[in-house]
Amino acid sequence: MTNITPLFPGQDLPDSTDQAEIDLEGVRETCLACGSSLVDPPIYDRFLVCPSCRFHYTMSARRRVEMLADGGTFRETSRWIKSLDPLSFSAQVSYRDRLMRDQNRTGLTEAVITGVCTIGGTPTVLIVLDFGFLGGSMGLVVGEKVALALQLAARKRFPAIAVINSGGARIQEGVLSLMQMAKTTVAANEMHRRGVPLISVLGDPATGQVYASFGTQADLIFAEPGAHVGFAPFRAIKEEVGGTSATGQHTAEIHFRHGMLDGVVDRERIKHVVSTVLELLRPEFGLAKRRRGRPPRIRPKRMEAWEMVQLARHPKRPTARHFIDQVFANLVELHGDRQYADAPEVITGIARLAGQSIVVIGQEKTPPSGMISSSDDETPEGLSASGSITPEGFGKARRAVRFAARFKLPIVTLVDTPGSALDLEAWERGQAHAISQTISTLLDVEVPTISVLIGEGGSEAALAFAVTDRVLMLQNAIYTPISPERAAVAELRNSAAVDQVVGALRLTSIDSRRMGIIDEIVREPDGGAHTDPLEASRLLKRALMIEITDVVERHGRTLVRRRQRKYRNIGESGRPFRSALRRELNVWRSALSASVRALRSRSDGNADVAAESDEGRPQE
Repeated sequence: MTNITPLFPGQDLPDSTDQAEIDLEGVRETCLACGSSLVDPPIYDRFLVCPSCRFHYTMSARRRVEMLADGGTFRETSRWIKSLDPLSFSAQVSYRDRLMRDQNRTGLTEAVITGVCTIGGTPTVLIVLDFGFLGGSMGLVVGEKVALALQLAARKRFPAIAVINSGGARIQEGVLSLMQMAKTTVAANEMHRRGVPLISVLGDPATGQVYASFGTQADLIFAEPGAHVGFAPFRAIKEEVGGTSATGQHTAEIHFRHGMLDGVVDRERIKHVVSTVLELLRPEFGLAKRRRGRPPRIRPKRMEAWEMVQLARHPKRPTARHFIDQVFANLVELHGDRQYADAPEVITGIARLAGQSIVVIGQEKTPPSGMISSSDDETPEGLSASGSITPEGFGKARRAVRFAARFKLPIVTLVDTPGSALDLEAWERGQAHAISQTISTLLDVEVPTISVLIGEGGSEAALAFAVTDRVLMLQNAIYTPISPERAAVAELRNSAAVDQVVGALRLTSIDSRRMGIIDEIVREPDGGAHTDPLEASRLLKRALMIEITDVVERHGRTLVRRRQRKYRNIGESGRPFRSALRRELNVWRSALSASVRALRSRSDGNADVAAESDEGRPQE
């Protein structure tokens, strides 16, 4: 095999070099990126990764199969389907000669290997493209083998893993090559309809028709560090921008930042991550309730409303990230809204709750330092806007809800936000539409849903994550249509007078339960959740397990019907209205009875007076 240098992320091929000439795994002693020795480190021998700079060298399809599949379990499918020459394409080197040359050099019949194996013990369909075979491009045979593999996965209900290493179009097959995008999309859509997982792993490069069809239609998309990811290869990008180098502008890291990937995962960890996802999506695990009935409702100690606001906003109060780490297990995060960005103020992922796979959606009130957050220049003094939900945050949540619906997984949302982002940019990106669509999506999803207000439940951003079958609220959390500071400004023209209006907002957990807004209150440690975060997590986990067992076995349409009736009846025809009406009726009845008794007493008194008069009158 010829020893030709592989591509660096962002480095284009020399014009005189054909992609089919590239040797993907030539023997080398030093790293081409940093110059470190590659002679002894086992990590390079096994994963083709430099131990010093973590540069990921391009790997052949056969080695990727060995890296991902459990030992001895891979059985190749559609192996003997070979390309012919449908257009009799003629050039300096004939298409048939190129095919034969790459077949002899790589030992493959085409640019893709498909088969069935187990990964981490889970039966899986594996699809791996090889960049060394005509640049991993998708022609008739590649499209057919991929479609057959996806159809096999849908029929057997095996998840499918697609490892993408593709550099462009198979121009030698003309528009027939283009049609393979539609063919593979049909097969991917069938998997989606049947609720069968499709996961993509993007190597370097991952471009062209493969990336723009079934590669990006996956339920989860991971990429290797530094991989060139995008529709167009570097050469086309440079030609489009007039020869300017585009190095570093189309990497996996940039795509992750813009919400197109679920993670950038080192090659050493990719099997572990994929195995965890497959295990979480296996249907044989679930949560069952041993005993019927519910524990008695807690009766929290009544506190001043402003005191509860301060506890809900306490700087050391546990956030969604803390509760997710402590309450759930085996979390694999879902990143990005697949449109614009990965909003850090919203955490989404698949996890386990006492054996039950669930989708968790959390509002992280304080995003990590240095990450994007929304702020409002007109926020009144004293009101923190960190953790405000952006349009991308709402979009990320909707994507998680749709993911849960596809795989019939319960949803748990953790609500903790001062509200939605109010800056002009957010509204230009469709903030109002994002809020309304999130409410609509969560109301209509045919899976069990539970929400927990863990801190500050601010306005429509809290509502959009809390229109669920069961709504819980930590004892010292708050739920309000407007912040107390804004209410003080609106009513008293004085933000400092917040303690005078906070009670009128009825924002405490006790008030919310009395009005029928929430279903249960979750007890906190004495002094607030921040005094013992681990105990607070234990109490929340227990409450969630009780609630989820009550709804997890109900039919999806029944859940939606009850959920919609629940929110239809809140307010005018809900329990608070009926209670108020009953009180008014009782007062009216009492007043009426008192009036009747008074009239009767008066009538009896007049009768007695008349009788006395008759007694003193002379007899005729």
